[in-house]
Amino acid sequence: MNKKNSFHPIAYIKDKLQNSVLLDRKDYICMGILTAVFTILVFFRLGNTYAPETSYTTTSDNRDIVLDFGEYTEISSMSVFLGNLNTRHISISAFNEVTGEWEIFNGDAAIESVFAWNKLDLNYRLRYIGLVFTDDKAVLNELVFQAPDGSVILPVNANEYPELFDEQDMFPEVKTYMNSTMFDEVYHGRTAYEFLHGLTTYETTHPHLGKILIALGVLIFGMNPFGWRFMSAIFGILLVPLMYLFAKRLFKNTYIATAVTALLVFDCMHFTLSRIATIDIFIGFFIILMYYYMYQYLVQDSEYRTTKAALKDSFLPKNVYIPLALSGISMAFGVATKFTGIYAGLGLAVLFVWYNITHFPKKQVKKLFGFCCLFFIAIPLFLYSICFIPVVGYTPYSSFLAKVIEGTQYMVNYHSTLVAEHYYSSPFYEWPVIWMPLLYANDAVNATDVSAVSCMGNPAIWWIGIPCVLYVFFRWIIKKEKKAGFLCIAYLAQYVPWMSVGRITFIYHYFPSILFVMLMMGYTMQHIKERFQWGKKAITTYLVIAIVCFFLFYPVVSGFPIYKEWGLRLRWLKDWILVL
Repeated sequence: MNKKNSFHPIAYIKDKLQNSVLLDRKDYICMGILTAVFTILVFFRLGNTYAPETSYTTTSDNRDIVLDFGEYTEISSMSVFLGNLNTRHISISAFNEVTGEWEIFNGDAAIESVFAWNKLDLNYRLRYIGLVFTDDKAVLNELVFQAPDGSVILPVNANEYPELFDEQDMFPEVKTYMNSTMFDEVYHGRTAYEFLHGLTTYETTHPHLGKILIALGVLIFGMNPFGWRFMSAIFGILLVPLMYLFAKRLFKNTYIATAVTALLVFDCMHFTLSRIATIDIFIGFFIILMYYYMYQYLVQDSEYRTTKAALKDSFLPKNVYIPLALSGISMAFGVATKFTGIYAGLGLAVLFVWYNITHFPKKQVKKLFGFCCLFFIAIPLFLYSICFIPVVGYTPYSSFLAKVIEGTQYMVNYHSTLVAEHYYSSPFYEWPVIWMPLLYANDAVNATDVSAVSCMGNPAIWWIGIPCVLYVFFRWIIKKEKKAGFLCIAYLAQYVPWMSVGRITFIYHYFPSILFVMLMMGYTMQHIKERFQWGKKAITTYLVIAIVCFFLFYPVVSGFPIYKEWGLRLRWLKDWILVL
């Protein structure tokens, strides 16, 4: 036999992989610059690296705090940095030295937000103040009293409550996202803290991997804004090179891969979700990762099946199976983060079955079925389950299995029966046009400036993305183009399930979908570039416009102090409320 003419399938695959290296030097430069730019954007004013962490706990047997200011003093306000128990109620009174009795002047004050500064206006002249916490338990990290001129007043008996007055230097001039939790951080950031301290778990409406990841940042940097947002920032940054790799594999063009990744870097929602301690950036990352590996599997397998040896093999080379396994493992991480990972998994199933029907003999389908049962069912179930380990219930669970089953039942019941209203909610059909942005935080910095954080898309990207989506669907349905079909199925898997959801929804639920819209825009840009001489110049001009648009909205999505009137001028649609 002539060895020169013999064919070895394993060697063929290795040779294919070696000869189809995704990235060259230019790719690494472009990907590196975009990643570095986004890293700077994300970490700039991400949040303070400090916050009050020593705590004083009141119980039903220890709920009274009496403070002495030494002499009669005008107290303008009291600020409380609350621990992990939300909405604590206080009865506030002053001691009347004439009558010898306590006089209540605010019998039911409430401090609501956890790991945030909560300010109560007092405007009372007194020497002794009595605080009675009427809940069974309250966790207080710091108390700060202020005079009418804003100066901090320290009680003379502060040493009797050292945990309440040992971090006064951390009290900010104004409360903003820089020093306090915002929006759903009061759930996810809090639960991450509870995981680390073995406390009763508050947020149990979503799978727990995302909160475990947030806890890693808290473990490293402490329970402060930087710490609870750190892992979101890391995954938002990692999404940049991942998107570049995906675009390069899809379009095999450095310019288009750079353009697609630039859309991601300068999208307002990707930026905002990378700077808040919620789980949405994690699920977006894992969804893109699972589809990246599924596409890699489909391409490599398709290349192998063009060979003569493929007709004789009953099983594929392991190099082809590795991406399929990694897709399943990525799906496992997604499902363990948020149930929308299941939506994404259904899209993978459609792609996989569609491909099998057109490429596989029955003998191989059976073996593939067993392989997929392991990586797309068993491993996801295992990872989803072990993420319940740090969960502590209000009452003990009878077993670990009961914890998983009862926890899952609660999640399903919660989302299927939730009846709630929210001013910033929006139905699925409003998301692509950014009809209703979501205001995460809005704090007055002074008489004219505000610090606002809005969750919204970059209009120059989202609005232009709509015709691009329609074009890709046209290429799939009319032209039967497989790459377009892959992108359409991936997009529909993230978007269509929300059309039947009856519970309250928000614009950030569209985030996984918009990631595929950007890839669809890359598909469209490649066609424009290849078919028109002016295509590349037009695309470059458009990218410049998109970047300018990002920086136009940067102050209202980043929390950077902005002149309020300028924020009001950015109200391009009637329902946009980006500052208050």
